[in-house]
Amino acid sequence: MKPKLFDALKNYSKKDFTSDLLAGLMVAIIALPLSIALGIQSVPAEVSSNGIQFGIITAIVAGFFISALGGSKHQIGGPTAAFVVILFGYLANPDIGVLGLALAGVMAGLILILMGFFKVGSVMKFFPYPITIGFTTGIGVTLLIGQIKDFCGFDASGTEAVEKIVSYVQNIQTFDLATFFVGLLGLACVIGIPKISKKIPAAFVALIVCTLATALLNGLLGSEIETIGSKYGEVKAGFFPVDLSGLGNVKFSALIVPAIVIAFLCAIESLLSATVATGMTGEEFDANQELVGQGTANICSCLLGGLPATGAIARTAAGIENGAKTPLTGVFHAIFVLIMYFALMDVVKFIPLTVFASILISVAINMSRFSLFAKLSSFGIRDVAVLLTTFVLTVLFDLTYGVIGGLVVSFIANAKNLFKGLTIEKDESAQTPTLVVTGTLYFINANKLADAVEKEFESADNVTVDMRSIERIDETALEKIVSLNKKIKVKGKNLDLIGYNEKICKRFDKFFKVLASGH
Repeated sequence: MKPKLFDALKNYSKKDFTSDLLAGLMVAIIALPLSIALGIQSVPAEVSSNGIQFGIITAIVAGFFISALGGSKHQIGGPTAAFVVILFGYLANPDIGVLGLALAGVMAGLILILMGFFKVGSVMKFFPYPITIGFTTGIGVTLLIGQIKDFCGFDASGTEAVEKIVSYVQNIQTFDLATFFVGLLGLACVIGIPKISKKIPAAFVALIVCTLATALLNGLLGSEIETIGSKYGEVKAGFFPVDLSGLGNVKFSALIVPAIVIAFLCAIESLLSATVATGMTGEEFDANQELVGQGTANICSCLLGGLPATGAIARTAAGIENGAKTPLTGVFHAIFVLIMYFALMDVVKFIPLTVFASILISVAINMSRFSLFAKLSSFGIRDVAVLLTTFVLTVLFDLTYGVIGGLVVSFIANAKNLFKGLTIEKDESAQTPTLVVTGTLYFINANKLADAVEKEFESADNVTVDMRSIERIDETALEKIVSLNKKIKVKGKNLDLIGYNEKICKRFDKFFKVLASGH
């Protein structure tokens, strides 16, 4: 194993440097407002007033190490929406707090590094797809609920989703029309601008527009729209290395579950992001080296005053869309965020909090992928049970309950399939390489087929998979085939699936359409 950056720099050209530099700048412009928003929403104001700095430091430190030491050519990391809900809860817990979270982040980093060295990245491929969609949608919904407070100007409280909803209803009289108007203006920017051009950094434009609108409404009309300055005071740029003076008071037993949850979520999200990048570019990634890079990044981020981090799909995709060639795009992005951090903090105090809620509402909607969730809910009862169990438990309790519940239901639902094998044989009489598949295709053995197909593509441009003897196929196996098909098409090659029965045919038709828009 070695970082992807080492291979990428072997034949590095001036043209590649220019492309990476410009792509890094564009990603940094996108990352700055998002990092501020995620920092604010992850850190309770009563716990620390440095939420903004937490978010930006994470983008700088973790963004640098994830790209420099990771196993993906295009992965760009930093604070992500997936962590917001669980980090807020951990920081609000008096048994954890700021120091406890930093230590849990370091522990999670060590776990990720060990996972990489012991090749666990390969095992993560067997994770059931309905659970991934269930908990990401659950986190997205919980994040969405959390933004209503700042978006509407409510004077509300609560840490759990249900508590927040109850608090909003009880404090409906604190609704502020001016705050809501500016929030809608920001939401229109972050949703509408990408439809005009994805090259325009919508979140950055929203910051400027909403800050000007807030200055106008507060100054001329006497509105009281809450800003960063009115809530947090002066925001000073700097790094905040972890203070170990309170180490003797730390309850280390309370950090075990958070460390495991952070490591697990980081592994899932980073490998998902890297897989999306592979689907966009056709470039393979080293899952185990990616875990090592993620682990190192989390240790450094938490020790220097940042938060746990992972690969970010939106920033990774933005880098690719803006011409990124190597992992240096992520390194440059971190450097540009660092420059903006020390150059722009004097003006950050004028930005209204509601615009960050607008940005995260857009992020939560995209993260939840409601249309994909709804369509997947129409599949077989086994997969639906896993999907809904994970989703409901994540929203009502947290990610830990959601994933454990989903895994339990998944293994119970597929108990009889555990003893059914999958046979893959090559049809030597066919004119093109053809694999004949027999048995039940589901999350435990889906990678067996994917690996066999990829092996055939090493020496062929067209491969056929004969599925007439497949008895059943689940969502995870379908997703693996769809992702493989995307990666193959990027390389100009063709995968032909034949012989599946009518039921599986309907699933394929629906799933291909769903994932084409869902990802």
